[in-house]
Amino acid sequence: MSTIRTSPLTAQEILNFSQKGFLMPGQIFSTDTIESMRYSLAKAQEAERVAGREYDLLDPEAWPTKEKESHSQPGKKVGFLFNLWLHNKEWRQFCFNPTLARWASQLIGSRKIRLLEDNALYKAPRAGGELKWHQDHPYWPLAQPNSVTVWLALDDVYLENGSMQMAVGSHLLGERLPAAFGTGTPYLSEKRPKWIKPVQDPQSEGLETEVIDIKAGEVSIHHSLTWHASGPNNTDHPRRAAIARYVGDGTIWLGSDRYEYNYSDEEVGIGIGEPISGKYFPLVPFL
Repeated sequence: MSTIRTSPLTAQEILNFSQKGFLMPGQIFSTDTIESMRYSLAKAQEAERVAGREYDLLDPEAWPTKEKESHSQPGKKVGFLFNLWLHNKEWRQFCFNPTLARWASQLIGSRKIRLLEDNALYKAPRAGGELKWHQDHPYWPLAQPNSVTVWLALDDVYLENGSMQMAVGSHLLGERLPAAFGTGTPYLSEKRPKWIKPVQDPQSEGLETEVIDIKAGEVSIHHSLTWHASGPNNTDHPRRAAIARYVGDGTIWLGSDRYEYNYSDEEVGIGIGEPISGKYFPLVPFL
């Protein structure tokens, strides 16, 4: 019988994370909670679709590459929803879970933690596509990579249905350019320092990769500079995930000077060069 973990991370886990750039600390939600989140996600998908807020991460129009590309994976899609915590009870309970916040605090090294955003990802049976190698930090308007991503499996995830792959130790190589998820085409080279290069195939950098197979209710956590990718869903069942991104309190907001985020500078109300704060980036309490 599996046990819901509430204990802090051990010193060995923190060391492993610092060296590898990711961690699988175990199960944190019960079967009943996961089933409730699946049901909540289905309702949210319909509501967001009607409101025009359901996105496809493989849509070439979603990415500001210099030249618009054709769809690299015809017939495939990766559904994406943003910040469900604002109006969804189940997602709010997930994002504000004190154990997750404590783990984020331990890994980032910050006494206080803020929620940067949440996401839902959906790979439909036989139609869920592949996400190319990328980091998370390049897509965020933050001065420092003081952030981690928590990835909660809502279904058992394995290679055949699109498990994540991590490039071991890649976070130690520094920031790379953002890239279109469906094609891997880099962009924003004109706004980033010239020494920041695209993400490569990990093998070309001499990096080992590790497949992240996890059960529903378990989480993985990765550094915002860790290279990761995921494969297509080649099964007859959906592959669903809930994601929370946590950032250390005091991290500096660079806004549109760095990246055009989902909220405008005016909406967030944070001055360029000021610490992240405000209603969209709340503190997440933990003991």
